Amino acid sequence: MEKVAFYPFLLFVFAITMIGGWIPTFKLWPQVVFRLVISFCAGVLLGAVFFHVLPEIGPVLGAQLGYSVMFGFFLIFVLEKFIMVHPCEEEKCDYHKIGVAAYVGIGFHSILDGVAIGAGALMDLSLVIILAVTIHKFPAALALSSLLVKGGEYSRRKILLSMFIFSLATPFGALIAVFALQGLDEYVVATALGVSAGTFLFISIGDLLPTVYEEHEKGYKNLVALGLGTLVMVLSHNAI
Repeated sequence: MEKVAFYPFLLFVFAITMIGGWIPTFKLWPQVVFRLVISFCAGVLLGAVFFHVLPEIGPVLGAQLGYSVMFGFFLIFVLEKFIMVHPCEEEKCDYHKIGVAAYVGIGFHSILDGVAIGAGALMDLSLVIILAVTIHKFPAALALSSLLVKGGEYSRRKILLSMFIFSLATPFGALIAVFALQGLDEYVVATALGVSAGTFLFISIGDLLPTVYEEHEKGYKNLVALGLGTLVMVLSHNAI
């Protein structure tokens, strides 16, 4: 992707993430709608990994492909297990308090999303990665902002400031990746994309897919949303 087009796309990612963080400060979304968005997002991430990223980096990494993907998968697992905030059962708690460690983990995770965009730009996968990251960042910002609103510990101004910083992290990571990886061997860039693919897999399997099964009544709607998200990536395989 040309640099002229690359920067506006980063602004687009920032804007969509910021909108997701802004909405709960005015009105919290119904759980039914939120689950549909999450299910669609899971389909997009899975489709991006299996129909775009892995076929692109597979010939470059060969038998070493699994190492980078597994590293990314377990990296996010460790972050979520010991640092980051994630949803809990409604019967057990209403919200999680978000401490400094959680903010660090969430910020680092967002920078990794940016690295995926930057590495994708160097392997002609910019549009696919940006689409996957953007669709993922919107509900992520929506969920984070909702937690802050429900917690009642922060003013609307502080929440919006937090979301502004959160929204900047991914474009910042993308810029770092583009300048750091540019000119390096294709194997290094493909490895970075492999790590990103692993993070996408964990997010979709560990965080998002369970949402598809949460709502037993009329749960088929979540499955349809999941299928539509995957279909978007399938159809874009030849279009992008």
